[in-house]
Amino acid sequence: MPRPGRILHVFPDAARRQAALRAERRARGIAVGTHLLTWDDFVHALGGARELNRRPCPAMTARAVVAGLGGTLGPTPFGDYVREPAFARAAADVLLDLKAGRLSPRELQDAAEVLPPERRTRARVLARLYHLYEQRLAELGLADREDVLRGAREALDRGAWPTGWDGVTGLVLHGVYDVRPSKLELLMGLAAACEARRVSLRVETPVGGSPVADAALAALFRAFENRGETMPHVDLFKADVTFEGRPFTDLGRHLFSPRAARDVLKGAVDGLAVWNATSAREEARVVARDVRRLIDAGSAPGDIAIAYRDLGPEAGWLAEALGDLGVPVRLPWGEPLALAGPVRLALELPVLTEDGFPAERVAELVSSRYVPSLSRGGPDAPATLFALAAARDDRLGATRGKGAYDVRLDGLARRMAAQGGKRKEDAGKVMAVRALRDRVMRLIDECRHIPQEAPAAESVAAWWKVVERLGLLDSAGPLEAKEAGTLGARIEDARARDDAALAAFRQRMQALLRSLRAVGGGPRITRRVLGRWLADALRDVHLPARGPSTGAVEVLDLADVPGRTFRHLFVAGLTEGRLPGRDPPSPLLGDAERVALNQHLTRDVFRLTGGEFDDRAPWRLTEDRLLFASALAAAEGTLSLSFAVKAAGGQEQVPSAFLEEVRRLTGHRWATRTLPPVLPLDEVLTPSELRRTVALEALAGLSFPTLRVTEPDPAGQLLKDRFGTDDWFRTARELAHMEAARLRFFGREDELPGEFTGGVQGPQLEQKLRETFHFGLERPLSASALSKFGNCGFQGFIAYGLKVAEPVVASEEFDARGRGTFWHRVMEEVFQALKEKKLLGQAPEDIPDDVLEKAVKKASRHFAELNHVGHHELWKLAGEKAHAMVRRILTDQRRGLPFDPLVPEGFELRFGPAAEDKRWSDVKLMVAEDAIVFEGQIDRLDTAGTEVGVIDYKTGRLDKRTLKENLLRSDFQLPLYLYAAREAGHVGAKNAAWFSLRTGDAIHLSAVLPPAELEDLLSTDPEVRQRVAEAAGLNLPNAVEDLVRRLRKGDFPARPNDCGKCGYRAVCRITERRISDEGSG
Repeated sequence: MPRPGRILHVFPDAARRQAALRAERRARGIAVGTHLLTWDDFVHALGGARELNRRPCPAMTARAVVAGLGGTLGPTPFGDYVREPAFARAAADVLLDLKAGRLSPRELQDAAEVLPPERRTRARVLARLYHLYEQRLAELGLADREDVLRGAREALDRGAWPTGWDGVTGLVLHGVYDVRPSKLELLMGLAAACEARRVSLRVETPVGGSPVADAALAALFRAFENRGETMPHVDLFKADVTFEGRPFTDLGRHLFSPRAARDVLKGAVDGLAVWNATSAREEARVVARDVRRLIDAGSAPGDIAIAYRDLGPEAGWLAEALGDLGVPVRLPWGEPLALAGPVRLALELPVLTEDGFPAERVAELVSSRYVPSLSRGGPDAPATLFALAAARDDRLGATRGKGAYDVRLDGLARRMAAQGGKRKEDAGKVMAVRALRDRVMRLIDECRHIPQEAPAAESVAAWWKVVERLGLLDSAGPLEAKEAGTLGARIEDARARDDAALAAFRQRMQALLRSLRAVGGGPRITRRVLGRWLADALRDVHLPARGPSTGAVEVLDLADVPGRTFRHLFVAGLTEGRLPGRDPPSPLLGDAERVALNQHLTRDVFRLTGGEFDDRAPWRLTEDRLLFASALAAAEGTLSLSFAVKAAGGQEQVPSAFLEEVRRLTGHRWATRTLPPVLPLDEVLTPSELRRTVALEALAGLSFPTLRVTEPDPAGQLLKDRFGTDDWFRTARELAHMEAARLRFFGREDELPGEFTGGVQGPQLEQKLRETFHFGLERPLSASALSKFGNCGFQGFIAYGLKVAEPVVASEEFDARGRGTFWHRVMEEVFQALKEKKLLGQAPEDIPDDVLEKAVKKASRHFAELNHVGHHELWKLAGEKAHAMVRRILTDQRRGLPFDPLVPEGFELRFGPAAEDKRWSDVKLMVAEDAIVFEGQIDRLDTAGTEVGVIDYKTGRLDKRTLKENLLRSDFQLPLYLYAAREAGHVGAKNAAWFSLRTGDAIHLSAVLPPAELEDLLSTDPEVRQRVAEAAGLNLPNAVEDLVRRLRKGDFPARPNDCGKCGYRAVCRITERRISDEGSG
C-alpha cells in the first residue's frame, strides 16, 4: 500500500499551472491548487538564495547591475552601446548562459584566446564584465536565477528539505525537456534527496513519438539512465499514447523519419485538414469560422484550442474574429502593459522632449482623459487649433528665446481677436486658444524637469514625479454609478482595465527604481536613453488575460500544448522561419563564438544542438520537432494545419518544412481558403452575416445585376419576400439605391443629379430653396460664389447653401490664396504711395527705394495682424519676393498701368449693399420678377475723367485660351466688375483686364472677345440676350439667370471642372465611379 500524503505537481509556468487548476475544478468542482506549483515557486521553496545567504535577484535587478558596470569597463568594442538597455539585457542573457553552462569568468578569459583576433577582444570584455558582475552580486547580497539553482542544489546535497514539505510523499515535474547543466544538476540533486527520503519523484517529458522528435530529450534521458538502477523512487516518464486510440499517433511515429516512405499514411489519417490562407489575418478569420462551425455541431468551446509557435499579434486577431462570431475565447495573456492608454502616454514623456514636442503627440496628451491636469476644462479639438496655428512642434517657428507653441498659439489668439472677437463664439475661440497655450506650456515645463543627463535612478525618479504631477496615475477619478445597458458594461470594463494597468505600471516602476537604487543608481543616461530604459522595463509585462476561465476556446503558444489534450486542435502559422524557427542571435556573443568555445572546452557550455552522435541538429530545430509531435499527440479528434502566404507586413512566406513532411507522409494537398466580403448563404454563421448576404442576393442580384461579379443565388427572390418588411432590409435597400444612383450619375454625362448626387428636390424644399438662393439685399450673390457654383455645383452648395467654411490648413509658407491676398495688399499700398508721391508711370530707378520699401512693410504689417504668415524666415523671404514682384511690374513698359492714361483710383473697391460709395451699392439684375443683388470687391479701379477700367489680379501666369474657356463658366469676376461699373453710373465702361502679379503681363478683355461680343457679354436687352442664347454665346445676365434657375430647382451636380482650386478637396468624399452598362433601378 502506498503511503498517504501529498503529491506536489510542478509546471513550467503559470499558464500551464492555471490549465491544470481549471482541469481539477472541472473534475471536482472546487480546487484550491496549493499542491500545484510553477517551476519558480518550486525553486524558491528549495531555498537556494537562503542557502547562499543572499536575496533573490529579479531579472530587472540583474540587468541594472550589468548596466551599472558597463560604464566601468572603459573603452570597449561595444562603444556607447554599453549605456543602452538593450546591452544590459543581452549581456545579462549571456552571463546567465555562462553560469547555466557552469563556466567561470577565469575559464571564459582563458578560452577567449582560441577565438579569432577580431572576436577575442569582445570575449575578453565579457569575461571582465562577468567577473565584475559576480563580485557586485556578492557585495549586494543578491542571487540571480542561476545562483538560486546552485544554492538549491547545495541545500539538497546538504540534506536540507523545505519545511512545508514534511507531508509530501511525491513530486511530479511536468513538461521537462529543456535542461541546461545547472538545471540538470539540480534535478540530479533532487533525485538523490527524494531517494534518501523515500519520496517518489516523477519527471514527465513531452510526448515525442519518434526517435527524431525525441532528440531534444537525449541529454535528460542519458543523465537519468546513468543513475536509474540506484534510484528506484525516481522515474523519468514519457507518456505512450499509442494504445489510447488517438488519430494522429501513427503520423507522429513516422514524422521526420528518413526511413518512412512517401504516402505511407495516405488515406489512413482521418480528421486532418491542411490548407493555406492569403494573409495572416485572413488565416485567423478562417480558423475562427471553423471553430464556430465545430461549436454549432455540438463541440464544447473548452475542447478546442488554437496554437501558434511564438504567439504574437495573431492572439488579438483571433480574439476579435471569435468575438464577432459570438465564441468565448481565452488568451494566454492580456495586452502588453506598454500599450495601455495611461502607460503609453507616460512612456512618451522623455522622448517627447527630445523630439521637440511633435504636435500630433502633444494634441493627444492635452486632450486625453488620462492626463486630467491638462485635459479637464481644455479645448475640445487641440489638433485643429494646432493646425490653424501651423504648430508642428516646439522648434519650427521658435524665435527670441520663445518656443514655437508659445509664438504661434499667441499669434493665433491675436489674429482671432483682430479679425473680430466681438461675438460670443469668437471670444470663446480666442479663450480656447489661450487656454491651450497655457496647457502646452505647462506640459513642456513639466517634461523639462526630466534631466538631460543623469544617473538612471535619478532620471527615472524625476520622470515619475512628472507622471504624478500630470495626473497620469489618478486619471480615472472617483468610481461613478454604473450605467444601465451595454454602454455601462463597456465603461465599467474599460475602468477595470485602466485600474489594472495603472496598478501593474506603478508596481513595475517601483521595482525598477528599487533595482537601480540597489545597484548605486545605474549608469548615466540621457533623456532619450531613459525612454528606451522605460520601454525595456515593460517589454515582457502583460495585463492579466481576459475572458472566461472555463468554457472558452483557448489560444496558446505551441510550447504550452505538451501534456494537454484537446478534442479539436488548430496549429496555425506553419511557415518556414517560424516552425522550425530561429532564435535571434546574441549581439554580444554570436553562435560562431559559442561553437568555438564549446569545441575548445569539449563540453556543451552553450546549448546549441540537440540529439546524439550523428543525429545532432540545431537546438531550435530539435525543440520545434518535439513540440510539433507533441501537438499531434494532443489532438483527440481533428487537427487543422495551416499557414499564410503573406505575413502581417505583406512579406511572402513559404510553408514550413514540417508541413511538407506531413504532406509527404499523408499525400494531403493544401487548398487556398479565402473569405469573400459577402459570404454565400451556406457559409453564413451569424445574424449580421446573414443580413449582409440577404442584402446582396435580394438587392444586387435582382435590382442591380450588373453590379454583381459572382453568380446570384437562386433564392434571391425568396429572401427578398421573406425579409422585405424588416427595418434593416429597408435600410439596406435605401443604401443600394443610393450607390446605384451615384454609379449612374458618374457613368453618364447627361444624367441629371438626384437626391444622392447633388440634387435637392422635394415639394417641401421648393420654398426653402427659393429663400436660400433669393440673392437679395440680406445675402447678395458674389463673384466668388458664382465661381464656386460654376466650377462645381456641389462646391457652391456647401459654401453658400450650407455655409460650411473651407478648411484652413496653415503651413510654413503661403498657399496660393494667402499669397494672392498678400500681394493684393502690397499692390494697394505701393500704388497708393506712388500716387501720393506723384511717381505713377515712373521707371523703378527713378523711384526712391524707401518709397517701395515702406509700402511693402506697411502691407506686411497689416497682413500679419490678420493672417498666419508662417515661419518668420520664410515670412521675411515672402516680403523680399513681394518687393521683387513690385519691381518686376514697374520694370514692364506699362509700369503696372494697363489702361493708358487711366490711373489707380480704388483698391479692393466694394460694390453691393455694403459699399461705402452709394453709387456702387445698387448692383442688381432682374430675373423674372426677382432682383438678383450682387456684391464683391474690384481688385483695382483705374480712372481718367469719366472713363474707368477694372482690373482682376491673378497670381499665376495668364493664358488667353484658358481665360476664354473659363469665362462665365468658372470665372465671373471681370464681367461682373464691368457690369457693376455700368450699374454704378459708368455707362459704356469697357476697359477690363486680367493682370498677372507674377509676370506683370496684362490681357485685356477686348483681346479675348471682339467688341461686338463684349457688348453682348454685358447686355441686359431681352432681344440681345435671346439672340446670344440662340447662338450659344456669352452673356452675363443669361449665365446668371440660368445658374439661379438651376439653384432654385435644387440642381447642385457634383461635376467639378477643376478640383485643384477647391478648398474642400481635403475632406471631399465625392469620387468618380463608372460602370459600362446599367441595370434597372
